[in-house]
Amino acid sequence: MRRDGVLKAVRRAAEVLEEFSIRARIKEGYTRVDPAQLACAADVTVMFRPLDKLLGGFLRESDQAGIIVNILRPRGLVHMTCAHELGHFFLGHESTTDETVNIGTNSDPIEQQANQFAYSILAPRWLVVANMNLKGWTKSHLGDPSIVYQLSLRLGMSFEAMVWSLARLQFVSQSSAQQILANKPKALKLNALKNQDEFSRVPGDVWVLDIHDKDRIIEPAPTDRFVVDLPNHASAGHLWTVDELRCEGFTLEPFVQEARTVTRKDRSSIVVGGRGSDTLRYELVPVVDADGSGAGEAHRRTLIAMHETAPWSSSSESYEALSFSAEVDDLNEGLSRYERIQRLQRVRGLG
Repeated sequence: MRRDGVLKAVRRAAEVLEEFSIRARIKEGYTRVDPAQLACAADVTVMFRPLDKLLGGFLRESDQAGIIVNILRPRGLVHMTCAHELGHFFLGHESTTDETVNIGTNSDPIEQQANQFAYSILAPRWLVVANMNLKGWTKSHLGDPSIVYQLSLRLGMSFEAMVWSLARLQFVSQSSAQQILANKPKALKLNALKNQDEFSRVPGDVWVLDIHDKDRIIEPAPTDRFVVDLPNHASAGHLWTVDELRCEGFTLEPFVQEARTVTRKDRSSIVVGGRGSDTLRYELVPVVDADGSGAGEAHRRTLIAMHETAPWSSSSESYEALSFSAEVDDLNEGLSRYERIQRLQRVRGLG
């Protein structure tokens, strides 16, 4: 009976993804399923609150339903909790509260169902494959913890949940999953930043982006950092110019271990390049205005664009280019942003 319940959850998750046209969202450029957006589309109110012990809860009263999620937990766990509570809704369960989403085989069948629904919503096979194909990753790449970490960012999951999702989908074995989990996210972040100081503090996640992320819409947290691996054609006189970035709230700085900067006389424009490798790594650094605001503002989609040129040529022709968008994942206390937007639209409609 437990197996039947789990299979029911898998089937229901697939139906929900189809019913709410989630594949269309991915075709727009997004890389993940947003459970808060899905809840809003299903007329389920999501409220983010600081909670003492609970991870979240589901409330069903008459023909109305709501979800509360603990905002004090890590972002990946917040997404998983929201998806878990949404599972209670779509599977027809009654009101419940949850202190954990790490459900064991001996736990309540209802909780097992909701948990399987959450995994199936956040990491369906087709979405994992789509992200892998975009990045040129194969199953053999999934033995690399740094790649699994980057995949977890794109799917909006914790590193641990991503590893177990890959195991559930049989992309990695149980023993491989344990080996991958022996690596800690902090070490993976520092490695991406070329920082070997174990005492360094990285407040958010670190996204490693490259030419394969072209036209994607990533959804980072406000504290996340970005590094970019760009093709290196400096030996042919081609340099990456990113003066457009400052207008969108970012500058591009090369890692000193890998690249040299061309002296900047005009700080409104940056030209970077180097020699000796196929790619060079740079960090995207947000520009903070005098009032403390800047890139990373919630709700705002920021276009980040750069291109490669030949400064010695009189032609304005660009060679390679990379552009993507960053849409900050807003998890502030209160109603989900989708719920706020929907309610505002209703008020304007009545006006």
